[in-house]
Amino acid sequence: MKEAIKAFLRGPAGTRLISTYLRFVNLTSRRIVEPADPDQRFGHDGPVIYATWHGQNFIFAFRFPKGHMPTLLVAHHGDGRMAGQAMSHLGVPLIHGSGSTEAGIDKGGARAFLGLLKDLRRGQSVTLTADVPKVAREVGEGIVLLARKSGVPIIPVAMTTSRRRTLGTWDRMQWNLPFSKMVFVAGAPMRVPNDSSPLAPYQEELRATLETLQSRAFQIADGE
Repeated sequence: MKEAIKAFLRGPAGTRLISTYLRFVNLTSRRIVEPADPDQRFGHDGPVIYATWHGQNFIFAFRFPKGHMPTLLVAHHGDGRMAGQAMSHLGVPLIHGSGSTEAGIDKGGARAFLGLLKDLRRGQSVTLTADVPKVAREVGEGIVLLARKSGVPIIPVAMTTSRRRTLGTWDRMQWNLPFSKMVFVAGAPMRVPNDSSPLAPYQEELRATLETLQSRAFQIADGE
């Protein structure tokens, strides 16, 4: 039964149902943004790289006005593709591909990287999960390397809802519930110089920032 439900949710009807549900969550929730952002674009007119954690970004599409959605990187298969198709129904442009922690496994990461770089160079912002699949809350090299090669800043972003369920998945996926406070918290732009310096310090800086922002988002949502 569990596999049958999962198969349905990954199909066209299932992903459309998910997007309809997310619209209902958005319509019944009160948005809170920190810092305040009247134009709904995080205060940035030029292209940026939005960084989020896996499993936390189902509501991210509702952060932007229509016509200003950043391109979202999603995996080719499984839950990543399911989430991506649901986002596509909400008007989010997609690029498919992901990094891999398994030697010799090609998940389309190189092609996706070039596609993201092309989008950024034509002025289109993009969204990436900073942690690579199956390694939660550890920033991979890809997003930092993309910032280095593009010259575009990373904007770390955390989000949550006051009513939510946290699933027992590797990425601690949030299932957002309606009639909530919908919270978005953004950090300061982070730039990565285009030089030969190690990427690891920037990966750690981004990891620490995302964790701080996620804690702040929970604090606001939960009224602490």
